[in-house]
Amino acid sequence: MFVVSTFIIYKLFYAYSINDLFKTFDATEDLGAIYYLILAFILLFANWGLEAIKWKSLISRFEPIPFSVAIKAVFSGVTLSIITPNQIGDFAGRVIHLEIMNKWRGSLVTVIGHFAQVIVTLIFGLFSFSYFFIDRPGFYIWLILGFFLIVFLLFIYLNLQVVYKRVEHISWVAKFEKYVNVFAAFDFWHLSKILGLSMARYFIFLFQYYLLLQFFKVDIGFWLSLSCIIGTFCVQSVVPSFLLLEIGIRGASALAFFSMFSTNQAGILLSAYSLWIVNMLLPALLGMYFIYKVRS
Repeated sequence: MFVVSTFIIYKLFYAYSINDLFKTFDATEDLGAIYYLILAFILLFANWGLEAIKWKSLISRFEPIPFSVAIKAVFSGVTLSIITPNQIGDFAGRVIHLEIMNKWRGSLVTVIGHFAQVIVTLIFGLFSFSYFFIDRPGFYIWLILGFFLIVFLLFIYLNLQVVYKRVEHISWVAKFEKYVNVFAAFDFWHLSKILGLSMARYFIFLFQYYLLLQFFKVDIGFWLSLSCIIGTFCVQSVVPSFLLLEIGIRGASALAFFSMFSTNQAGILLSAYSLWIVNMLLPALLGMYFIYKVRS
């Protein structure tokens, strides 16, 4: 875990020179009120608390766990997710805290929660891209394709029980039945609840990002800020990431949207990096401790 911490610090302070970005600001003139930053930090607990409730709700169908174990599992997942491609370490980090349920089955249940979060991101992303690209050639074709893709994914998600019963007799599905039959345990209403929790988390992400933009004085208006944030989140969710290069993707995608309306590039980058620090790095440090306690 010491190696992980060292690698994170190296990426932040050398690869992405976050310390140099901070030096461009005069704390008395170039930064907004400190309560923006404090509130963004406080929302960290609401964000990951909702995620822990989501995971607890999903896993408890097979292994009842208290909220304290769920939050430890979520933080452990964050730790491994930031050092693995496309956050696949999140599954391993969570299931190490399970005592009864098979780890592979637990990972597949975790996929359901991730699937719900991606769907919410894509739904809002479709509206954001509609705002930015409405005048581009072929816009309506892509809009219709995007709409039907989201409807298809939403249908699959909300009808996992039905879909599983339709495919459970296929030979390669039946071969892994003892693992994949977890999908048959979730009905429409339970999955709708998970989708609602995912949407609540998404709104918290949006508000945190907006608060950080205000702190670093990237002031382009509330609705325009939300459009740029949603577009940034959508790009981050569909672009493959490799190890800690993800934080670089966050900065690049944020610049792609916000730089169209603001020349404060340092503020744009620091808002993106600070959101990562608040929502990922700090929980990951706690997660390292929880992983150590499990292994010791």
